[in-house]
Amino acid sequence: MMKFFTVLFLFISFTVFSQNRYELSDEGKDKLYLSDSIANLVKAGKITDRPMVVVDGITHRYQDLEKEKLALSKIEIAKIIALQKQTGINIYGKSGEPGVLIITTNRNSYYKPVQEVKPGF
Repeated sequence: MMKFFTVLFLFISFTVFSQNRYELSDEGKDKLYLSDSIANLVKAGKITDRPMVVVDGITHRYQDLEKEKLALSKIEIAKIIALQKQTGINIYGKSGEPGVLIITTNRNSYYKPVQEVKPGF
């Protein structure tokens, strides 16, 4: 019985932790829209649960999303395209191996997300 609860706890912890990486800046259930989309693509076998995410040409590796959140809202997402392993490798090299999500937003060309650099004091 103790093993069951330990496995259940680890599964829930992993699920919650991995979804936080793909949270959007929305509130409520829209906040996990991207996480849910990724989970559905994983179930369909199109990508792994740790894909590279490309938003309007800016790449975000899974490891990078530990330190940063995607400054993106559900209403800004125009299209999500999933690239499978081999296609991801052909385009992005080894970092595309877990699969690639290409997200196109409906932001105009004058408003692209800017990577904020905070000076260290």
